[in-house]
Amino acid sequence: MSTADSGGDSTGDGSLGGIGELATAPHPGTYTPARRFRTFDSLIDVPAFRWYMLSQVGNQSAQLMQMVVRGFLAYEITGSFAALGFVELANSVPRVFLALYGGAMADRASRRVIIQTGQALNALLATVMAVLLFTGRMRFEYLLLGAMVQGVMNSFIMPARQSMIPEIVGPQRLMNAFALNTFGMNVLRLGAPALAGGLIAAFGGGSVFALMAVLFLLALVTLFRVPRTTAATRATAALGVAVSTRPPSRAGVREIKEALVYLRGQRILRILLALQCGITILSLPYQRLLPGFVDEVLSGGDSDRTATLMGALLSFTAIGALAGSLIIASLPSRGRGKLMIASLVIFAVGLLAFSASGSFWLSALIVVVLGVGQAGRQSLIQILIQSNVRDEFRGRVTSILLLEDGIESLGVFLISLLAEAVGPQLALGMVAVALAIFAGGMWGSRSIRELE
Repeated sequence: MSTADSGGDSTGDGSLGGIGELATAPHPGTYTPARRFRTFDSLIDVPAFRWYMLSQVGNQSAQLMQMVVRGFLAYEITGSFAALGFVELANSVPRVFLALYGGAMADRASRRVIIQTGQALNALLATVMAVLLFTGRMRFEYLLLGAMVQGVMNSFIMPARQSMIPEIVGPQRLMNAFALNTFGMNVLRLGAPALAGGLIAAFGGGSVFALMAVLFLLALVTLFRVPRTTAATRATAALGVAVSTRPPSRAGVREIKEALVYLRGQRILRILLALQCGITILSLPYQRLLPGFVDEVLSGGDSDRTATLMGALLSFTAIGALAGSLIIASLPSRGRGKLMIASLVIFAVGLLAFSASGSFWLSALIVVVLGVGQAGRQSLIQILIQSNVRDEFRGRVTSILLLEDGIESLGVFLISLLAEAVGPQLALGMVAVALAIFAGGMWGSRSIRELE
């Protein structure tokens, strides 16, 4: 019997149960997968990861449903498109200011406890919103305040969640686990928003918030089956990475400064974070420009047809993302720098073809390719960052990725100005060429190309 089999559920009471059981997986140095197909290795071999993924299902389903119901209610209450922007801004601004502090907390305390506390507060918030809707007392100001409060909570939950994966599965399964995590999120994107829309149509927005409260509680309860760790226990765990045993400082600002000093001495991490920033600005906005692109290029200005075609294209994109995630999960943990560059090339070529297409069905086939490239790029850059960061700084470095929301907004703004000036097809084509040049520069750098 392997270590993964014998130690899997012994931590069900939430105790650490011994340092060797931290990830409920074999020591990284002895990791030898016996099966030919590695696609679901982390789920099969690491019981704690199965519980983590089940918790993710509850959390992510609720988050996706909330995006639908919050936007619907904002427009229904105010009749203003500007209200949609205000609600999203209220949700994202706290993450810009608090993400790094949330990362410091993830490095200082038990990541599981941080997540569970946040999930309990999320469930309470969803319950309050449901009661306001069921009693007819919902106002736009309450919706705005709820979005802001959840933005604050997610500033702490998200760094803890992402930095928790390596300590659960160990470094040898990191690539497989992150790819499976991306796969699971893409599966939920196919169904959760549609379920929210159906519930709104049948029972009203209150029913969606009520279901969200249940899902947040599911996310909280299932996480009890994942070992509870602290900075001290992680410092002595055999995870195959260099870990300092120096106790973390109590001052969050000082811990943030320590992380920035650490990054200053980590050239590879700085490169990866810079790549994430640049690629995000160029690659993510294309989906936000879909309404205008579809309206002008594919539907001939028919608003009903635009909505239908846009929904279909997003579904085809999700299908490609699912395929890309499974491909990454099935590959061995080597040549990851080359794979990241290849994923970016696939996306750039797909985006160039998409910008030139005037046919819906051709565009539908192309966005499947776009989904493959996007999933590969997103999974691999996170895998490489997590593989090259010391565990005591993992939460703080991961929290920097939360700034992606603001970066994406900047990219959307800049590329939308470009589309306004030259048209959506030419704008997306120029972005595709820029991404291809970006990928060429990455290939020309041996330190990036040879990343493992």
